[in-house]
Amino acid sequence: MDVSHSISADNLYRWVDSLLDRFRVLGPVAAKRGQGSPTRNDALGVPQNAFVPIDSSAQLALDYCSTMTSPRCFIYPSVQPLFKIDRETNTYMTFDPVPHQTQLIFAIHPCDMHAITVLDRTFLGPNKDFYYAKRRQETYTVVLNCNQACDQGFCPSMRTGPFLRLTEGFDAVMTSWDGEYLLEAGSQRGQELIQTAPGLKKAGRIRLHEKARLEQQATASFTKHLEIEGLPELLMKTFEHPVYKEVADARCLGCSNCVLVCPTCFCYKVVDRVDFGPRIVERSRQWDACQDYGFAEVHSGNFRQPQQARLRQFMTHKLCTWLEQYGCFGCIGCGRCMTWCPTGIDITEMAKEIQRDPTRQLELG
Repeated sequence: MDVSHSISADNLYRWVDSLLDRFRVLGPVAAKRGQGSPTRNDALGVPQNAFVPIDSSAQLALDYCSTMTSPRCFIYPSVQPLFKIDRETNTYMTFDPVPHQTQLIFAIHPCDMHAITVLDRTFLGPNKDFYYAKRRQETYTVVLNCNQACDQGFCPSMRTGPFLRLTEGFDAVMTSWDGEYLLEAGSQRGQELIQTAPGLKKAGRIRLHEKARLEQQATASFTKHLEIEGLPELLMKTFEHPVYKEVADARCLGCSNCVLVCPTCFCYKVVDRVDFGPRIVERSRQWDACQDYGFAEVHSGNFRQPQQARLRQFMTHKLCTWLEQYGCFGCIGCGRCMTWCPTGIDITEMAKEIQRDPTRQLELG
């Protein structure tokens, strides 16, 4: 996988168009949201970007910064039908999770690619999830390195960007500069995919040096930072820090936006739906959210009843306890939870407050 190629922008777009015959290509597309009901982020006319199926390379917006939701929904959908029972005919039918056509996620950013490999640890571990495994296998991933910082992003702090640091788990990675792209394979099937591109040229050592310079330049453009050295241990010792109650009482709405846009959240619930017959019973699994009041409700009560407990769960899971579970952080530094929080809660500022004064007590009165 050590052979690198360069390709012109025109040929790159021709390559994407040729891939449409083989794959269901999903790429970043610029689109206004709201249609007269602007969100916080497009109130000034700034277009929002989203990963959607495309039918032409002309639709791609490769200069995008971020998307509201990550491409995880194409591998781990928000609703996954499991089976259906027809009581009248006494039949039972399962749903095949394999997409109708092999998928290719094109121009996924390094942080989001990292997030998918984090989900791999959850769903492809000792207890492999059949549905996730099938979709993951039938999905190619082509990464696009970031040449500039996102407003709320801090991926360099989390070691997930702006350039890809993974050595496996992806198929190909692109780096853009001066109207050309450097293509590098991350898997055997990625290498075979690249070979189908028109106008390939073998990349010289100068191009690889230029890539390193661009990575340094992109990393330096980030203004949001979080010191993660010793942070998990500190958070474990400060569960009762007043910052959780202060932020929860003053700003947290419990809306779960942070969970829904987070690219590594994996919790789900199982839902049964019965028609009025009752004849048909359908079971599906759906994304769940630790910020919902009922998430922690069990037979004997709710063990995260206060909002501060649910806010703390989200933050400590991403920056602390995920390490114990899966050996990595659950946060990739994409900044979506802050961008799409209606009240602008910033978990990096909460973490910094704990780092500044870990022994501070809640002021009463």
